[in-house]
Amino acid sequence: MRQEELFNRSMKYEIFIGIKDKDSYEEILNVDDFKAMLTEICTEKQISFSLLTQLGGYTHNKGYTTETSLRIILIGIDEAEALRLGERLKEKINTDTIMITKSEIESAFL
Repeated sequence: MRQEELFNRSMKYEIFIGIKDKDSYEEILNVDDFKAMLTEICTEKQISFSLLTQLGGYTHNKGYTTETSLRIILIGIDEAEALRLGERLKEKINTDTIMITKSEIESAFL
């Protein structure tokens, strides 16, 4: 089989979400709690995901801040489901905003 036949085209969605509460600007939720919440939601909906923890910084109405930022990578999900997941997580964390990116990828399982 030729290498180009191994790769399938699909969409990749990434949800970037900080865990600071929008009202207190404090990290009320910790990463382990977020992992448990995300796992429960994705198991219920049978959504395949990867989760990365990183540091993010941004400006808000009280100035500049940094926070624990999480990136959820979703492949094999439709756009509507990715948006629903983002909205659900945004509400549960009580954050001001999240960012969702979408890109076309080619992937192969070896």
